[in-house]
Amino acid sequence: MNGTIVARIELVRWKMIESGRRLGLNSPTTIQLSKELDTLINIHQRNDTKKTTHTKMIQ
Repeated sequence: MNGTIVARIELVRWKMIESGRRLGLNSPTTIQLSKELDTLINIHQRNDTKKTTHTKMIQ
């Protein structure tokens, strides 16, 4: 799953950058993509933190 979320993050990041270039940073599309990217990054960080915590508990 981790690889899938990273791929999704990269895709949304690319779409957001392109939207910002074409439509502007204040475009509703760019802002929506930014929010989606934030959500994906938060999910990834939570998953990574859980994995790190679990590994430390095992050691």
